[in-house]
Amino acid sequence: MLIGIDGNEANVSNKVGVGQYAFNVLTKLHQLDKKNQYIVYLKDQPLPDLPPSNNNWQYRVFGPKKLWTRFALPLHLYTEKAQLDVFFSPSHYSPLLCPCPTIPTIHDLGYLKFQSQFTKKDLYQLINWTVQSIKKSKHICTVSQFSKDEIIKTYSIDPQKISIAYNGVDTPPKIDQKNQTNILSSYGLISNNYFLYLGTLKPNKNIPFLIKSFSKFLKIKDCPKSIKLVIAGKKGWLFEEIFQTVKKEGIEDKVVFTDFVNDFQKWTLYQNAIASVLPSTYEGFGIPAIESMKIGTPVIVSTIPPFKEVVDNCGLFIDPNNESDLVEKMTQILQTKIRQKYSLVGKKQADKFTWENTAKSIINVFNKV
Repeated sequence: MLIGIDGNEANVSNKVGVGQYAFNVLTKLHQLDKKNQYIVYLKDQPLPDLPPSNNNWQYRVFGPKKLWTRFALPLHLYTEKAQLDVFFSPSHYSPLLCPCPTIPTIHDLGYLKFQSQFTKKDLYQLINWTVQSIKKSKHICTVSQFSKDEIIKTYSIDPQKISIAYNGVDTPPKIDQKNQTNILSSYGLISNNYFLYLGTLKPNKNIPFLIKSFSKFLKIKDCPKSIKLVIAGKKGWLFEEIFQTVKKEGIEDKVVFTDFVNDFQKWTLYQNAIASVLPSTYEGFGIPAIESMKIGTPVIVSTIPPFKEVVDNCGLFIDPNNESDLVEKMTQILQTKIRQKYSLVGKKQADKFTWENTAKSIINVFNKV
């Protein structure tokens, strides 16, 4: 087969969310699939970390960049000599018009539930371009059973038309103790003395709730005096309330904001945290939970369906609207025996989610289509 891929989400410097998914899928397809041929379409020159070109892996770079998926890409697909058998998009947006069957990846439908959390432009694109991609698709990939169920219910799609390709987790890099200490010191941290939130700063992550709960936790009798809360990740949108909540609670000296973190910083923060806390009100999957479990750091997560699906019974669960519940779980995880228990079972659960498995699932979809 000759397979086309929209590689733009993977072709960015700071990869989070869909960008992280796209990059890892492309990397593993390049490594695993020597049978099919691939053309990866881009609006900018490929960055050095993208897979190198070879006999069955090529890049096509062209513009204009504005509304590239709507106009430039369809025009190129209809006029180039290569005749694709299928076109895969690691994101919601397939080409507006395409001469071959299309397979978009619908990660979640959060934009329909939380419309006030998006700009008018982004919301318009998400609603209208996504439904067009879904209706015109030959098949659909998604990242969890929860997201599959939502797509079926919302768009009346035949379940047989949707395949799950679970997100994966990278193998944590080996970071020597000196480098770990230096990274922690740069944030004013010491090992096993902080709770960690890692992810984009945006409303569905429920970070103000986390901050208010942590403020209550600081007041309990058994709370270590030097403990901190680390909020790691780049600013998304409507993040002002997060910083305002820290000031309102008067705990500026107890909360550390890192902004975007690279791989070494990310895995160091995971490895040295007491626990990762993810009180989201909505997720399609929840990669940070599996990343934390992969390296042996327990997780405290909200009782939303995707976390129940991927974390299973290998973490502590909380009501994302009950601050006292989170305070209680943060207190529990301070106990060595409980932390060791969830560290062990968490590692085993996280090992089920690999990018190799993700890519194999997608290759199976190509073959099916």
